[in-house]
Amino acid sequence: MTASPHVLVLGLGIAGSSIAATLAAKGFPVTAIEQFTPLHERGSSHGDSRIYRRVPHEGEVYVEMAARSWDGWRQWGDKAGEDLLVACGGIDAGPEGSGIVAGSMELGVRYDSRCEMMTGAAVNQRHPHYDLPPAWEAAYHAQSGFVRPDATRTFLHRMAREAGATLLHGTRVIGIDPRPQGVTVRTERETIEADVLIVAAGSWLPRLLPGLDLPLQVERRVMAWFQPERNEPLSDGRLPVFCLDGEGGWYGMPTLDGRVKLGHNHHFNERIDPDRPTIEPGEADADKLMDCVARYFRGFEPRPSAMKSCVYTLMPDHNFIIDRHPEHANVIVFSCCSGHGFKYAPDYGTIAADLVAGKPRADLAALGLKRDGPGAVWAG
Repeated sequence: MTASPHVLVLGLGIAGSSIAATLAAKGFPVTAIEQFTPLHERGSSHGDSRIYRRVPHEGEVYVEMAARSWDGWRQWGDKAGEDLLVACGGIDAGPEGSGIVAGSMELGVRYDSRCEMMTGAAVNQRHPHYDLPPAWEAAYHAQSGFVRPDATRTFLHRMAREAGATLLHGTRVIGIDPRPQGVTVRTERETIEADVLIVAAGSWLPRLLPGLDLPLQVERRVMAWFQPERNEPLSDGRLPVFCLDGEGGWYGMPTLDGRVKLGHNHHFNERIDPDRPTIEPGEADADKLMDCVARYFRGFEPRPSAMKSCVYTLMPDHNFIIDRHPEHANVIVFSCCSGHGFKYAPDYGTIAADLVAGKPRADLAALGLKRDGPGAVWAG
């Protein structure tokens, strides 16, 4: 392999965008291929906001990635000339014995994060838009907040191009041929040779690398936005981002335009084909998500002002996949799956640079293609 290998990245969701921009900035020749247009909404990397949790309850590997990403988000914001991370605080809340609350608090203490244990009553008093059961427990993290997906992707694509990367949108891959000394990727338009291939294609990973036989689950989720009864800023700390351990798991955040955005961790468990346009939200989706507002919030209109479908791609254990192909060392599989993957974006490029350079990353063992440990714990 050459000193500065040509890296080909498949997929320009948040993982691929971070990898392409970071590697190009480090001097690697980079070509990135995306089958859809820039800022498309067919995957899981679009929208006005995504949760950033400083202490993810899913486990140590995620806490460490979130810690490294904290400074990365600040640095990206400085380069972009706008805040890409809004730190408005965050809570993990649930009834006594909740696994997500216990995990969040334990990890917060272990990693010396600014973590505060509260009751539901105390959360309601401090943040009056909440109406949690008073006896609930909550772990509050001051450094949590939300990030801005569309603004982030726009910045990363500009950063990548300014560093010399070639970004090919609207380009569908039809074949991958790995070799000991390189990789050939065939698209509908041309054939591209590279030294290293990083596949960050989300729901389309099984189609691109069928030999791995990955048990990825592709599901439809729906996000809903609810308007407050009176206009006021909510992203200044008045409404922390949240994961609520009730009815299978709720999550959400304030938005810059003063609404609350929320979704359900399972919604209807509806499997979908990523090659087909997602089903537009309907009354059943609205009824499902209105339940969260009715149960746990006050001061919001009961019906959503907007809804949008989203594609979630998950391994059965809900952990990410970051590993080398078991048969082709120059092919790296990089699937940050959906749900909570966006928050770690600044760390993805650094991880990819280490893998391309052959540096060992023992800390990522839990994210390997071979799974021996427990799955990531989520609400419910």
